Amino acid sequence: MNAPFPVPSAHPGPWSGPPASQVAHGQAVTRPFDLRSKDIFRLYGKISEFERRLDGKLQFLRVEDKDLIFLTDLQLAFLSASGEAQLVAGNFSYGRLRGPLPSRLALTKEQEAKAGRKLDYVNACIKGFVEGEARTRSPWEFRRSKPALAPVILRVAMSKGEKAPHFTTVLAWFDLWMALGDIHGKACLVDRHMHKGNRRKPFGHVGEVALERGVWRWLSPRMTTEMAYAKVVTSVRAYKRTLSRHLAPEELDLIEAPSLRTFQRRCKAVDKYVRDYYRKGPEYAAKVHRTYQVQQLPARPYQDVEVDHCTLDILLVDDDSDLVLGRPDLIIFRCRKTGMIIGASLGFEAPSFASFVDGLRHAIYPKDMSGFPAVRMPWPCFGRIENLWVDNALHFIGKDIEAASRELKMNKPRFKPKCPWLKGALERFFGYLNTGLVHVLPGTTLSNTVQRRDHDVDVLDRAKIRQSEFLALLMFFICDVHNVHKSKGLGLLRGIGDIPLRIWNEEAARNPSGPLPPAELFVALCGEWEDRTIQNDGIVWDYVKYECPELISLITNPGHRNARENGEGTRYRCARYPTDIGRIYVIDPYDRDGRVITVPATNAHRAYAEGRHRHVHDLAVANAKRMVKGAFDFDAMMYALDLLGDAAAAARAKPERKAIHRGLARFLDAERKKRFRSEVRTGTSALPVTTAGHLDPLAIARRPKVAQATKPTPEPSSAGDGPLGRLALATPRDDVPPDAPTPPAPEDPRPAMPPAVPATTPEASGASDPAVKTADEHDDDLDDDLSALRAAKKWRTGDE
Repeated sequence: MNAPFPVPSAHPGPWSGPPASQVAHGQAVTRPFDLRSKDIFRLYGKISEFERRLDGKLQFLRVEDKDLIFLTDLQLAFLSASGEAQLVAGNFSYGRLRGPLPSRLALTKEQEAKAGRKLDYVNACIKGFVEGEARTRSPWEFRRSKPALAPVILRVAMSKGEKAPHFTTVLAWFDLWMALGDIHGKACLVDRHMHKGNRRKPFGHVGEVALERGVWRWLSPRMTTEMAYAKVVTSVRAYKRTLSRHLAPEELDLIEAPSLRTFQRRCKAVDKYVRDYYRKGPEYAAKVHRTYQVQQLPARPYQDVEVDHCTLDILLVDDDSDLVLGRPDLIIFRCRKTGMIIGASLGFEAPSFASFVDGLRHAIYPKDMSGFPAVRMPWPCFGRIENLWVDNALHFIGKDIEAASRELKMNKPRFKPKCPWLKGALERFFGYLNTGLVHVLPGTTLSNTVQRRDHDVDVLDRAKIRQSEFLALLMFFICDVHNVHKSKGLGLLRGIGDIPLRIWNEEAARNPSGPLPPAELFVALCGEWEDRTIQNDGIVWDYVKYECPELISLITNPGHRNARENGEGTRYRCARYPTDIGRIYVIDPYDRDGRVITVPATNAHRAYAEGRHRHVHDLAVANAKRMVKGAFDFDAMMYALDLLGDAAAAARAKPERKAIHRGLARFLDAERKKRFRSEVRTGTSALPVTTAGHLDPLAIARRPKVAQATKPTPEPSSAGDGPLGRLALATPRDDVPPDAPTPPAPEDPRPAMPPAVPATTPEASGASDPAVKTADEHDDDLDDDLSALRAAKKWRTGDE
């Protein structure tokens, strides 16, 4: 079969192959095709012309690029069976057809019925009898004779109950069938009325050019046909002005502009894609006129995972306060093989690398559902991602994500820009989540302002759902609704449908997962790093304190520096995961292996910081500062500080301030000792009286208080005496009735000294109240009291 067949010379008919004597026993002979030169074929979708048979192969010439194609008869037979080879026209001459013949597949039922009617007349003329009646004579020989064919045509017409066609009409059908029936079948007998009529254009080249220019003007954005038709008219007039030098006026009058209706029909004939491409842009045209292709599912779970984010249409409230956090941003990871949602991340900051890594961490590791007791269905998804399909958002294509993908040994292919239909299942999940959960909750903002017009704005904007409550609802929606819902894109054949959780259980049993990456890797990828000092109460980071016993090994290390001793403390490298500020990671610089110490928040801050996102913490801190600032009375604080300043200035202006300070200290010490209550009983002394008796506290207690009995106890000064007394004006005394008279001030033989600081207001100087003493009078009374006390106690000072 591989040996070339000898080509017989001067063989009038089709070649029958090698003689039977040259064929070995058990070898099959391929039946050759009866082809003639200039036969037209369509090979591999292109027009080719058969030239000759060369060395047992068929030689074709491709008309488009003049390339030669060599095929064996068996290859041509297989190509014909697969539709890659088709005979278009044979080497025969049959008049001139009115346009191309229609495809056999494109025939309508009416066209097939008409073609079958004609074929009945042709077959009756070939056989000499009508189907269903006995043969009148035998044998029958076809002759192009009216006496021979007219009776047959009449009997066929009578059997159909119609008027018999003319003899020449049936002969024309016969010629078409014999010439083109082997190639096109019934299609060669179909009427082609659409090719009849006058095809000459009513206007010449000038009108065609003007119409083309008008169509290009109409393809501009927001252009109407009336405005674009003006371009057609002006183009025709411009041509007539140019041709006026060469044509007579009578000939110029024959050049007319196409009518507006003709131009409108020409605009309507423009392809819709071309129209939208120029009038609305290529992106709109590609989106509206796109076609869908069903993609093949991956071979195993986590082989192809697609990720996208969506800002949900709802306002959430903080768990620990009534602070409105805003609209959350949700990142979802979906497995294409099983249709399962394998990971999610809910945050309130703009989509970033940190939120992406948090969702990636949730998708790779197993899910802890202990905090969601209402969820009934399991969420068993975990494993390493092989190919992570992302769109062209900036937080998905940054250099940080590229580095993270390389470290996690994960490919990151990218979708074509502005083609959301390439991940249509994930986009459909976001739409289903909004309509099935978010839009039915209080605090929803709906999808757009058009939908908000039909609702009460106050009801929509009133946020009631807290963050933890919405997270529980989201977990329930993913596990108990989406993962157990029938999806048409799954199953044996895409379109039959299947349940994502059932497919996961089957595929997970057949495809084991590799080892998971360490948890510290995600902290290293997206953690926040800062250098912090260690105090006695731990490490402070954004008002949150972190402390653990392991920090003692750092502050007791000889290399640790203290701020009190060395001027500056040692700063340690600390990392914090953005989505959980409940713990930090401290790098031990004194350990050769680079020990990492996990430091949790202190007991006072642990309930607040555990599981809290850094962005939510920033909002809470800002709100707390704003509340404190609103409750702070700046004017009252400034007035109190002004009183303290006056008191300090008046005290420094007295020349005997040191003596006053000593006396005041002794007086306060005596008052403090009076608070210790004790009982002294009479009796003999435990020790003999010695010369050092003045050191015995019991002996001192037994002495009669002569000085105190002879001298009356001085009355306490009024609340308004001196600068220090003015601070107590706002605090009434319980032991003095409001209407009690103020005792007169003792007379001072010394001349009064002017005040050190002039009073600016009547309230500060005490001028309006005669009972209020000046600072000098108060100091003189204090000096007299101290002198009397010193004389009674017989105290000696270094000044005397």
